[in-house]
Amino acid sequence: MYHYQSLLILGNDFLLICSDKLLLMRSQKMSYSSLPLTSKLFQLTSLTCALALAGCGGGDGTDTIAPAPDLGVSVGTSDGGVGSGDIGDVLNVSTVSLLDANSNLTRVISMSGVTARVVVTDSEGNGVSGALVTFSGEGVRFGTSNGAVLTNAEGVATTSVVPLSSTDTGSYSLSATATYDDVSATTASYNYSLQAADITLVNFSTGESLLESGGSTIVTLQTKDTVTDQFQNDVTVNLSSTCGSFEEASVSSSNQGNVSTTYNAIDSNGKLCEGTQTITAVAANSTSSSQSINVNIKAIEASSIVYTTTNAVILGAKNSGSSSSSQVEFTVYASGVPAANQEVVLSLNESSPSDFAFISPNNRSTQTIRSNASGKVTVNLYPGNIPGPVEIKASLKSNINTFALAKNISVATGRPTQNGVTLAIGKNVLADNAIDTTNIAAYLTDRQGNLVPDGTVVSFVSEGGTVTPNCATVGGNCSVTFTSQNPRPANGRVSVIAYVEGDKAYSDLNRDNVYTAGVDKLLDNIGHFFRDDDEDLKYTPGEFVYRRGALPEGSKTESCSASTLSQPNLPNFVVEPNETETTCDDSLSTVLRKQVIMGFANDTPTFYNFQVMPGSILFEMYGSSLKTVSMPSGTALSLIVKDNTDNDLTCEPEITDGNMTVPALVALNRVDGTTNQNFFEGSDDVSYIVSTEGCANGDSIKLSVTTPAPTSKNTTIRIF
Repeated sequence: MYHYQSLLILGNDFLLICSDKLLLMRSQKMSYSSLPLTSKLFQLTSLTCALALAGCGGGDGTDTIAPAPDLGVSVGTSDGGVGSGDIGDVLNVSTVSLLDANSNLTRVISMSGVTARVVVTDSEGNGVSGALVTFSGEGVRFGTSNGAVLTNAEGVATTSVVPLSSTDTGSYSLSATATYDDVSATTASYNYSLQAADITLVNFSTGESLLESGGSTIVTLQTKDTVTDQFQNDVTVNLSSTCGSFEEASVSSSNQGNVSTTYNAIDSNGKLCEGTQTITAVAANSTSSSQSINVNIKAIEASSIVYTTTNAVILGAKNSGSSSSSQVEFTVYASGVPAANQEVVLSLNESSPSDFAFISPNNRSTQTIRSNASGKVTVNLYPGNIPGPVEIKASLKSNINTFALAKNISVATGRPTQNGVTLAIGKNVLADNAIDTTNIAAYLTDRQGNLVPDGTVVSFVSEGGTVTPNCATVGGNCSVTFTSQNPRPANGRVSVIAYVEGDKAYSDLNRDNVYTAGVDKLLDNIGHFFRDDDEDLKYTPGEFVYRRGALPEGSKTESCSASTLSQPNLPNFVVEPNETETTCDDSLSTVLRKQVIMGFANDTPTFYNFQVMPGSILFEMYGSSLKTVSMPSGTALSLIVKDNTDNDLTCEPEITDGNMTVPALVALNRVDGTTNQNFFEGSDDVSYIVSTEGCANGDSIKLSVTTPAPTSKNTTIRIF
C-alpha cells in the first residue's frame, strides 16, 4: 500500500501526496489518478479526503490502490477530442463542420468552395485562443499553404476548402488536429463529396480584329460558374483555331476567372494563315462550355524566293539508260516563313541545251505555277541528248525583280560508246600450276568523254579459269577478279570478253549531237559477237555467242565491220541449216564488247633457240613448251658469274636485251587472221641477249630465274 506523506488543501480541491505518487481530486467532477511527481498538471477535487487516504492505503508495505469511482468522465487523450496540456489546461476539439456560402452545413464541395470550422476548448468549455489547427483532406486545397490556421479568441478555427480539380467528382474524408502547449487532439473524420463545376465562358475577345499574316494578338475570356453566377478560378480552358497557333493552348483561369494567351497567325508547322479564321475556347471539364470568335488575317504577301536544292544535279542524256528525269526545288517566303499558294514564274535560260525541257515533257516556254502548302515550288527536269549546263529562273509574280536562279544543273552523262570502252588488267600472265589471281577493270565513257551513269552493268565471260560474272560502275568504272584454275586451255592462252549495252560510234554530220539514221554515218557497225577462243578472227562452232534481241522497229539491215581480236563481230548467224540472219543494222543501240587474252604459264622456264656467239648468248624463254606464253608476270632474271680463268680479262656478263623482270602486261594479242598460227613465238617479251664481254672458256655464267608468288620458284641453269 502507498503511504501518504502530506495533504495540501486548495480551496475545494486537495492534493494528497502518497509516497512517490500523487492523487488528484476535485469537487463536483472528480478526477482520480495516480501520477508521477514529475507531472506538470495536478487537479484535485474536494471530495472526501477519505477517498484520498484510502488511495494511499495503510502502512503494511503492500502497494495497492483502491479503484476510482466511475463518475462518467475520462482523462484527456488524443482520442475523443480531449488532450493534456499545461497545468490548468485540457484540450477539446469539436467535430469538423463544412459550411456553404449561406452558412448551412453541407457534405458537398463545389468549385465555389466551402468553409471548414472547428472549435477548440479547455475543460471548462472555454475557447482556447492561439491553438494551431491543421486541416487535412484529399482532393482539396485549403486556404493556407500548409492547411494550418490559429484559433481566434473564442477558440474557433476556419479555413476555405476548394476542389483541386473542377472535374473531380470523388468522395473523400477530412479531419483536423489541434495543438496547444505540446498537447494535441484530432477530430473524427468528416466525409464529403466533390461536385464538378458547371462552367460557362464569357467576354471572349481578341486584341485586334485584323492581323498581318504571321502576326499575333492577345486573346482573353473569363470563366463563370453558372450555378453561383460567380467568376471561377482554376478552370482549365483549351484553345484551338482553324489556322494558327497559341503561346499557350491550355490555360488555367485566375484572378476573377481571367484567361489570357497570345494567338499567332502561323501554324505550329510553319504554315502562314490568311483570310477569316476561327478561334475556339472549350472548358476542359465541359465540352459543351465552348465559345468561338473570328479573326481576320491579311493575305500572304511573298517577300523572297530561294533555290533550296542543295546538291548538284547531273543528268544522264535522254537515251543514256540512266534516270530520264529529275527535280529541283524553290521555296517562297513571306517575312521569313514559307508561304503557300504564291504564284511563281519559271523560265529556262536560252543558253541551256536546245533539247532540254522542264516542268513537263517537251516544254521550254515560261510557265507560272503556285507554291504548295509548304511554300515549295517543284520543277521537273527532262534532259535531251545534248550535254551542257542548265539554268532555271524563278521569279515572284507579285514582284518579278525578286527571283532565284538554279545553276547547278547539267546534262553530262550518256550511254557507253563503242570507242569509250577500256579494260585495265593488273597482270595478264598468271601461274598455271597454282591458284593465281588478278583484277580486270572496265572503264567506260560516253560519246562526250563523260563518265557513264553509276550502276552501268558490265558482264564478263572467260574461255578458262574463272572470272566474276559482272560488276556495276561507280565513277565510270568497275572491277572483276580473274583466277587461274581449271579449266586450263592446253595452249595456256585464255580469251576473256567483257560486254555492255551502249551506242555505236558515229559521225554527227548534221551537228545536232543526236544520231539520225540515214543522215549520220556509223563508223564501225557491229551486231552479234562471239568469244574468239582460237584467235582466228572468225566464229568457230563451240565458241561462246551473244545474240542481240530483235532489231529495233523501223531499222534497216546494214553490212558489218570486220571482226578483230579485241572486238569480235559476227556478221551473219546461221539460225536454221538453210537460214542465216544478218546481225547488223542502222540503229545506234548495240552491245559493246572488248576481248583480251590472258596467259597461264608454268613456273619452270622453257628455253628455245639457245645460241652461243662470240661476245654474246641468245635465247628465248617461255612459260610453256608450246611457246604460246611468257613466264608468269613478275618473273625476275639475274646472272651468277664465276671468273675461273687466270688471264688479264674480267668476266662481266650482263643481260643487254630482254626483260630483267617479265612485265605485268605481256603483248599476248598477236593475230593476223591465219587459223591456228601462233604469232607469239619469238616476240620481244621472250627474247634475250646476254653479253659475255671479258669471259673466256673456263669461266662460269649461270642464269637464275625466280617466279613471283604464289609459286616463288627459283630455277638456275648454266648458259656459259
